[in-house]
Amino acid sequence: MGRWKRMGIFDKKRIIVVCFFVFFCQMIFSQSQKFRGYPQKDADILSGFSCPPKGYGNVPFYWWNGDSLNRERMKEQLEILSESATDGFAVSYIHLDPKVDVENMKDGYGLFGKTESGRPKIFSEDWWNTWSWFAKECASKNIGLGLDDYTVGWIGNGYYSDELQEMAKFRGYQGELNIQSVTVKGGTTFTYDIPDKFLTAVVWPGKTDLTKYISGDKLLWEVPCDNSYKVYIISTKENHLLHPDIGKEYVRVYFDRFERRMSDAVPDGMNYFFQDELSYPIKMGSWAEDFRDEFERRKGYDITLYLPALKEFIGDITPKIRLDYCDVLMDLAEERYFRPIYDWHVSRGLIYGSDNLRRGKDPLAYVDYFRANSWYTAPGNDAPSTGSSFLQTKVSSSITHLYERQRTWLEAFHSMGWGSSASWLTKQMDHHFMAGGNLVCMHGLYYSTHGGWWEWAPPCFHFRMPYWPHMKRWLEYTERLSYLMSQGTHVCDIALMYPTESLQAYPEANTKITFDQAMKLSNAGLDYDFMDYRSLQKAKVADGCLHVAGEKYKILILANMKALHYASMEKVLEFYRAGGIVIATGELPKASTRIGENDPVVDAMVREIFGLTAGEVVRGKTTDKRVNTSGGTGIYIAGDDLVEQIWSQITPDFKPVGGAGKALHRCIGERNVYMVMDVPKGTECFFRATGKVELWNASDGTIIDYPVVRQTEEGTWLLLEKESDNSYLFVFSPGIPVFLPEYRKESIQIYHTAITGVWETELLPTMDNKWGDYRFPASDMIGAEARSFKHCAAALSPDNWMNPYFDDSGWKESIYGYGEQFVSYFKSAGESMSNISDVLAESRKPGKILEFSWQFGVFDNPGSQGWHGLKGKVSDGFFILDQGGHQIYRSMVYAPAKDNYRVEVCGIKPDFLLVDGKAVNENLLLDQGWHQVVVAYIGTPKTEFKFQKGAYRDFRERSAVVFFPASSLTPEKPSTYAKVISTRWALGDHLLYDPYGGDNLMWNYRFRSAPGTEELEITVVGQDLKIWHNGKEITGKNVQLLSTDRSGICKYRVIIPTPRKDAGLIAFSVRRKPGYQGTAVICEPIKIKTGKGILEAGNWSETGALKHYSGGMYYRKEVVIPSIKSNNKVILDLGEVNASCEVKVNGQDVGIVMGSLYTVDISKQVKSGKNHIEVLVYSTLSNHYQIIPTPYRGDGVAGLLGPVSLTVWETPSLKTKVPVR
Repeated sequence: MGRWKRMGIFDKKRIIVVCFFVFFCQMIFSQSQKFRGYPQKDADILSGFSCPPKGYGNVPFYWWNGDSLNRERMKEQLEILSESATDGFAVSYIHLDPKVDVENMKDGYGLFGKTESGRPKIFSEDWWNTWSWFAKECASKNIGLGLDDYTVGWIGNGYYSDELQEMAKFRGYQGELNIQSVTVKGGTTFTYDIPDKFLTAVVWPGKTDLTKYISGDKLLWEVPCDNSYKVYIISTKENHLLHPDIGKEYVRVYFDRFERRMSDAVPDGMNYFFQDELSYPIKMGSWAEDFRDEFERRKGYDITLYLPALKEFIGDITPKIRLDYCDVLMDLAEERYFRPIYDWHVSRGLIYGSDNLRRGKDPLAYVDYFRANSWYTAPGNDAPSTGSSFLQTKVSSSITHLYERQRTWLEAFHSMGWGSSASWLTKQMDHHFMAGGNLVCMHGLYYSTHGGWWEWAPPCFHFRMPYWPHMKRWLEYTERLSYLMSQGTHVCDIALMYPTESLQAYPEANTKITFDQAMKLSNAGLDYDFMDYRSLQKAKVADGCLHVAGEKYKILILANMKALHYASMEKVLEFYRAGGIVIATGELPKASTRIGENDPVVDAMVREIFGLTAGEVVRGKTTDKRVNTSGGTGIYIAGDDLVEQIWSQITPDFKPVGGAGKALHRCIGERNVYMVMDVPKGTECFFRATGKVELWNASDGTIIDYPVVRQTEEGTWLLLEKESDNSYLFVFSPGIPVFLPEYRKESIQIYHTAITGVWETELLPTMDNKWGDYRFPASDMIGAEARSFKHCAAALSPDNWMNPYFDDSGWKESIYGYGEQFVSYFKSAGESMSNISDVLAESRKPGKILEFSWQFGVFDNPGSQGWHGLKGKVSDGFFILDQGGHQIYRSMVYAPAKDNYRVEVCGIKPDFLLVDGKAVNENLLLDQGWHQVVVAYIGTPKTEFKFQKGAYRDFRERSAVVFFPASSLTPEKPSTYAKVISTRWALGDHLLYDPYGGDNLMWNYRFRSAPGTEELEITVVGQDLKIWHNGKEITGKNVQLLSTDRSGICKYRVIIPTPRKDAGLIAFSVRRKPGYQGTAVICEPIKIKTGKGILEAGNWSETGALKHYSGGMYYRKEVVIPSIKSNNKVILDLGEVNASCEVKVNGQDVGIVMGSLYTVDISKQVKSGKNHIEVLVYSTLSNHYQIIPTPYRGDGVAGLLGPVSLTVWETPSLKTKVPVR
């Protein structure tokens, strides 16, 4: 509603008409997935920008792991997501960890690990039934459904890729070379047993064919006396990757199978298959049974005697052989594998995306990364939080441009963590759109988070996030960006050679120069495409430009290109002779496919362009710029002035004064669209476009005229006034611009005030735990809770411990459910610990308290999980043996009756297990009562464990010693799919430890509550609850026992008789049940019911129980503003916010803010005098995850951080122009 209220009634009606028309057209024409999201060269972007057609929304990875698939749950999720700008799903499955899930890997696995197959298992009959049902449900919502082949497509994981290998036609197919080399001395006799599948034998130097010296199965050759030689014995081995039918059969066993199974859901429901980390391991040495013939047909010579060049340098001809071989290899891979799969998708008008290994930074991935990744309708890559994937996305978008593919898939953003802020998210998304990404795939959409203990490179950005109500609006922002930046044709002046040829010829070549120069260009606002050799060779030269696939390049850059195909070299020279600009840096080409190295023809071509040869560059020679009679320019740059050289050669398409900024330009019909970012505030920028200039706002679809500083035939100068993190969408169209002097005067600040003091607050819980996503067991909405407590035994507490001003800094703070279980001791490995007396003597000394939870183990130490976060596993070992010495633990155990008992030892067996000072075995008789237990481990290893993202592996030795009644069974380890997260011990009737031996039964606890606390629900293992609020005891009917059970768990409802607006101090005492000490007494979080409270701007996690609160919070305040005139602009600056906010003034919507600049124009909503400001802030899930042992939890910063201020400026208002058809 916010954007409607910011516009006039007439504008509103026009937008409603436009949106209704677009919606009507979609209903009639766009139900089918065919060609959905396929852009147009001359699209009517005015109407499409306001209400984008289907196909430009979010297509997240939908991870179907963590819990058994439930149709009701899936349907609920679909309903929620269909109401956002979400157009499809790429269903994904995770992989196990070979170093953690060892038993599951014993029969082998593909790439990084075996697929965690989910429930029902993927491709089982139950799974297909669920898939077909869900496809129909998606089709009914106009949403596409496809599979991401991540893990399931990896060879070795037992699915369709392996099914191909078992086909008779592929078994035994010879598809890989085995090149063995032997150095032989002159004058000797060389003998060799001919291997199976022998191909040839050759000697280098000299290219001597030794096959004529073979008799039977033996090679016998008399080595000439004049020299030493290398003999190469070449045979083949089984590999089916280049079989002529590989692609056809792949389609049959994979994609066709989906089409058949989805049946009538195909037209409206099938789309967005995705190729993830492609397991198609072609490489230097791949072969086909007809490779020799195909090579000779395509290159004109027999390659067999030259095959040693693939392994070693055999002379000047080596780079030629390697380049020719790779070219033919990729021809066959394309024709036989990539093309059939691509054609299947294109013929159905589907989006087929990719994120393949090495992500563009290794040109040799799949032998030729550029060519391999050109066979998708949406080439792409992932973008992790660990750093920008700008260059990787630039490679992907260059492929899209040069091969005229539909879109550029952007997998965004894995591994950011649960504290992913909206401002970071917006900045990163804009950053990758600047690189050419235009199909948004939010990495994290989890079917389940399994009690908060399941994740895969989190976060999940969708409905579980507190800021989901704002995220839905943000997805509309990305949808508009995706639509706008997909249409038309990309425009740039520069082609930067992608260094495939250089690395194929010289695998040791350095790519750093190429990619460093690329970033320098980007950061200076000089856009470019990476160009591969095929695109260069097919380019047409005209008007001093390279024309290919609708692109037009004025400059070609060779960065450290040591080798080129000869046809590429000829095209470079043709371009130069026709008036083009060729710039080189690093090494110059020294080899080609003509004759290899030391080619005078190539040297002459290079010299003509640059004035020197590759060899002369190596020897340190320099040269001046070369200009021929056609105006062609050749520049060799030995230094670091590439950007300056380009600016001196052409009128750039975009140039920021000061040289800092990025730009991306698309021409769409008569309009020129520039996306600009990273320009310092107040910078004047030149655009090589003219006409009327508008600023298009992708957040709400509105358009305003943008003032021009000046405009000439050459172009337009604009003043950019936002902070550099913010992006702009400038649209140039035919018409007369508005000039800056006519547009406004210099703004004058006439009033400014800091908004300080307390705000009225009200919590808005968001964590719906219906399905147990946040905690088991499933429950209703989770609001404010107390989860950590200062605690002390009553016997050690002073009389005033319940006073709000009591200094409890000396008290320990712990999480609910974790209790004091043992006293632990450490003795260095060099000290003697050889007998029971030594152990007992050490155990009588003062030690440290070991806390753990029988359910969750040692806090923040759940044990190995595998890749990318928690997987619902809890180690049974609560003794972590990593100190590098002697580790001793002492406690008391209570035997409820004189009986036989059993000791269960998990993990490392203790060196000493003493009960009442005596060594015991597995079975023992105990009298009723308390018994001292001492457990000692001698000479434990010193082991480091790093709590980190990525691989969650904890291989520290562990142990547990647990006492059971002899008649009881050992509890089974719960499945990771069970609706409980636990050690096995919590599921059995084990005896309890108590280091106090039943003493210190009264315990005191303190915590600061939440603002506006009205009621508490407290669940404890104990009795006699006494409670104080701000030092005043709460008694009588205000403390109600709601329930109790046989295990001693009591649930209380506590009503605060006189609630306070601020966060008060809660103190309470409990008579614990023996065996539950410290915060183990508190078996659930204390639920806090709140009303309206007060809180100053700042990090709410620093306010008591709000430390663990993830959700929404209203901040409300009355602000008095002096007299306001019609030409005043009133700006509310919220300072910093985490994670997102929504502003209302005087009950009127102002807008949602998710960017890094949390300022809003409230001119239309304010009035002179009193004004009511309301800011609704949603946090991330980081606060909730602070007690869950994930390295992705984040820092928990949340709220209206401030500082908040309000400023009134005297300046004309801006006119808003609304797009109409």
